[in-house]
Amino acid sequence: MPNPNFPAELGNIPYQSIIGGPLIAAVKANTDASEAAAQFIKDVGFTEGENGEKSPRMVEFSYEKEVIDEESGDSTLKSHTITIPFLLLTNVPYFEVEQVTVDFNVKLNSLQTYEVSDEFNLEVENKGKQGWFTGRTEWSVNSSYQRKSSRSQEVERTYDQQVHVQAGSVEAPEGVKKLLGVLEQTIVEVPEGSATNGGNGGNGGNGAGS
Repeated sequence: MPNPNFPAELGNIPYQSIIGGPLIAAVKANTDASEAAAQFIKDVGFTEGENGEKSPRMVEFSYEKEVIDEESGDSTLKSHTITIPFLLLTNVPYFEVEQVTVDFNVKLNSLQTYEVSDEFNLEVENKGKQGWFTGRTEWSVNSSYQRKSSRSQEVERTYDQQVHVQAGSVEAPEGVKKLLGVLEQTIVEVPEGSATNGGNGGNGGNGAGS
């Protein structure tokens, strides 16, 4: 009986699906994570007006700030308000799969079975005739012998696969960084009751940022 063809057995294993499946899943996971981050920016960072135009979602805080008079040197507490884009107060969730390790082990065992059976049959028959002075006896013997042998071969396949995935947070893309930089310039800090807290808030914000 020929030896088992182990190289052919290994060639029949669908490595493309076994190894490619986890890698495709990792790419899909990164795509879903990027889409989730983009949807987060859209839903949390902006509001949509009646005409469909989007504008940054702003948050206004009130606080007291010590102000020193330049002439008298006296200090007083004055109320101020600051308006900040809400997106600057949150962390945009950026995650990605950093590493995928696929461990795949194949174990092939060749089992050979050899069976032998012997069968022996013996038949004896006595035909005799007995008289007063003479006698005659006839013997008949029939025998048969048969040997059967069979041989079989079987290859057992054992597969073991482990997938290790490492994921972590990453920096925001350059486009998102530029967006956050533009939003940072819209921060407005003005004293309460100041004229810049009205329609000229944008100019006040530029002054505060410089």
